[in-house]
Amino acid sequence: MKSSYPRSSAQRALLQATPVAAAVAAMLMASGVAQAQTAPAAGASAAPQVITVTGIRRGIESAINTKKNADAIVESISAEDIGKLPDSSIAESIARLPGLTAQRVNGRATEINIRGLSGDFANTLLNGREQVSTGNNRSVEFDQYPSELLSGVSIYKTPTSDLLGQGLSGTIDLQTVRPLNFGQRVIGVNVRGEKNGGGTPFEGDGTRFNFTYIDQFADRTLGVAFGVARLSQKVGKSRSETYDTNNTGNFANVNGGQNFTFNQGFKYFVDDTDETRTGAMAVLEYKPNKDFTSVVDLFYSKFEKDVIRRGLEIQVNDSWKGGSLAFQSPTLTNATVTNGRLVSGTWGNVNPLSRTIWEPREDELKSFGWNNKLKFAGGWTGMADLSFSSAESREQIIEMEAGVFDTVNNRPLPGTVTVSNYNSITGLQYDHGNPAIVRLTDPESWGQNGYDKIITTKDELKAIKLVGQKDLEGFFSRVSFGLNLTQRDKTKGSAENFLRLPARSATNTNPGTPLPAGAGSLALPGLGFNTVSFDPGAAYPSLYRLDRNINGDILRKGWEVNEDIKTVFVKADIDTELFGLPVRGNVGTQIVKSDQSSTAPVVDNTNQGTFTLRTAGKSYTDFLPTLNVTMELASDQFLRLGVGRQMARPRMDQLSAFTRSEVNDQLKWTGSGGNPNLDPYRATALDVSYEKYFGTKGYISAAAFYKDLKSYIFDFKNTQFNFSGFPNLSGRVPTSNIGEFTAPVNGKGGTIKGLELAVDVPLNLLFKPLDGFGIQASYSDTKSAIKPFGDADVRPLPGLSRKVQTLTAYYENSGFSIRVANRKRSSFIAEIEGFGADREYKYARPETITDLQLSYEIQSGIAKGLNFLLQVNNLNNEPYVEYDGGTGRDTKKDEYGRTMLFGVSYKF
Repeated sequence: MKSSYPRSSAQRALLQATPVAAAVAAMLMASGVAQAQTAPAAGASAAPQVITVTGIRRGIESAINTKKNADAIVESISAEDIGKLPDSSIAESIARLPGLTAQRVNGRATEINIRGLSGDFANTLLNGREQVSTGNNRSVEFDQYPSELLSGVSIYKTPTSDLLGQGLSGTIDLQTVRPLNFGQRVIGVNVRGEKNGGGTPFEGDGTRFNFTYIDQFADRTLGVAFGVARLSQKVGKSRSETYDTNNTGNFANVNGGQNFTFNQGFKYFVDDTDETRTGAMAVLEYKPNKDFTSVVDLFYSKFEKDVIRRGLEIQVNDSWKGGSLAFQSPTLTNATVTNGRLVSGTWGNVNPLSRTIWEPREDELKSFGWNNKLKFAGGWTGMADLSFSSAESREQIIEMEAGVFDTVNNRPLPGTVTVSNYNSITGLQYDHGNPAIVRLTDPESWGQNGYDKIITTKDELKAIKLVGQKDLEGFFSRVSFGLNLTQRDKTKGSAENFLRLPARSATNTNPGTPLPAGAGSLALPGLGFNTVSFDPGAAYPSLYRLDRNINGDILRKGWEVNEDIKTVFVKADIDTELFGLPVRGNVGTQIVKSDQSSTAPVVDNTNQGTFTLRTAGKSYTDFLPTLNVTMELASDQFLRLGVGRQMARPRMDQLSAFTRSEVNDQLKWTGSGGNPNLDPYRATALDVSYEKYFGTKGYISAAAFYKDLKSYIFDFKNTQFNFSGFPNLSGRVPTSNIGEFTAPVNGKGGTIKGLELAVDVPLNLLFKPLDGFGIQASYSDTKSAIKPFGDADVRPLPGLSRKVQTLTAYYENSGFSIRVANRKRSSFIAEIEGFGADREYKYARPETITDLQLSYEIQSGIAKGLNFLLQVNNLNNEPYVEYDGGTGRDTKKDEYGRTMLFGVSYKF
């Protein structure tokens, strides 16, 4: 239902007034003085015009139309044309929406944070169906989805009762095309070449290709769409990192023999990444008449990634090495200590590692859906939907150690390391990039010459959805009800091996083996020293003996989680009037019954190679009512209200049934593990949004939200845990079966609240001569009163940036377009893959990323539809920086540089 309001001549004049007056008019939304179009004067006649919107404006207007007509609070992206979403990653496009941000990995956005919550709090759908993940938990890795194969994205900030698989922070629905929505055959080809690492010493290249075919047959009763996209690229980056920055020690000759603080660990690396992604989608749509529609859609993506990290890792005070001929205790000379902290000095008897870390990974994603909809007499409609989604991932991390070697005494050769400026290495005694003196060995006396980890995941989801719908008259225009059955099974495995050189023996525990043939030297940017460089495939596995490593920490990484979810829902659509104003929306509820279980090892720390399997879990039921109401005010203004209960399931690793425990020397039980009996995150949410539209040309909005968490999850040490039934292989008799056990548990209380402002307008609404110019801008401010790491930990929610800002400016006219996009987020807790592929949390600096896109499309003649594109991502060369939350000092810096793409596309 839509209301129309007349415009006065004064209002029309305002549209053609000065920029200042026009800006004032645009802000006076309540008076309705600014409109998307100007009506002809009374009595005037105007010839009918057909205006075809193309390019950037086409995508913007389609997205605005989706947002305007939605019954919930929704953000939307629509491709300006098939295969032409504006960014190389779909996550980059999503991150520009109000209240959303993205976390970068290897320079590319992969995880989406909605309203300050990490990816695990959101859920991702493809064509309305829940998707699995190639990652270790629930959050989808969006670089698995080529943007060229998607026609749009909708982000539901408030749920509706028929939106299945919804998240606590929001729900992201990726969409592929429907071929019968096109009026004719469409064939598109897009080829791009790229250069990576602009502004850095590293240069890489790559290519992108996608092909799309859409057609209709049998008098437009049968539609077919097919698309394929391939990405191949090489990316380099430099990485500097410090760790153990607050170690303490003392030397008799330094600081009067008193303790001082120093940086213990330094890393300087060059990372080279070779990526290939192949994606495909296919849609078959059959509509023999107006009453029946059947759609089958397929989506496939295979991502192969090969990362080689080469560099130096330096631990300056490895005191455990002292006391042997091969390793003497570290020394410190020429030291300067200020305020109890080592500012500069020269460490002696240090054995820097020349490390080569090889990380091949392969991800494969498959998704299938079959939807059938049939209209019956009497206003009835039935729908049946079958779907299957699977993801498999295999990641290997192979670490190979090398160092300067003393071939005369057959041992690693220690040297001096000069430290300056608190956290910088400025001098090394030897050239660690010289293959003539560097060998494969064990420089740090770790008892190994390298290490090998293999992490595998498999995630499968099957679902069936049945829906009935009845059209009504009166206050409710329609009622829908249905049943959804979902079965999800996710398995993670981990296998690890020591790499040892075959020459290792009881009498020669630290042999040296020459580097593989072809080894060279690699400069570490900005440092003045080098590391060795060789092909890791020439060394692994041929030069090593693999010795299997089994312990509790490795067994902890393997688990299986099974979920059976039954959802019954009912929704009534509202269509009425209140105080003479149109009101629409929906009210309903979901009843969700969850059966969750996990199988994982049970380990006694005193004999970690022995384990049994444990299966445990629970069932629970959630009642999730929702209400969405939209009131249409004067002059295309809308006031929206969303109220509902929301939930997000625990992370998969938190649900693991794994436990490890022991009776210690004090005859007390201690242990840790997962918790398959966790309840989900639960919250009651309130959303309010005010939106002023200018037809479908633009809008201005202001929104606020509040989430009251009834349940969240954090790690807790239970000092009154009952260990009855736990294995005891220690031979020790505990004084009591009550002890300490650390595991994730449910907490209560906490709030998240925020404000979101957005504007999306073509500037000719303000001043006619600005035709073709436009801006999109948003600002959000989010606050949290939740302690996700426990009451004693002050860290905020992972992924939460207090302030997020975006600004996009564009110009489009006569086939030429330019777009400059900027997104900025304040500091946040980043979730990263740390040592051993475990999840780690790091403080990340604020970041501002600017992208540029230029294109020209030929408008007529034989070459009509030919488009030339120049795109620059990360134009400002913004690095990713981590810092220490206590001292505020930077601890890690990744520099990726700019990515430049030049492409040609043709649509006919």
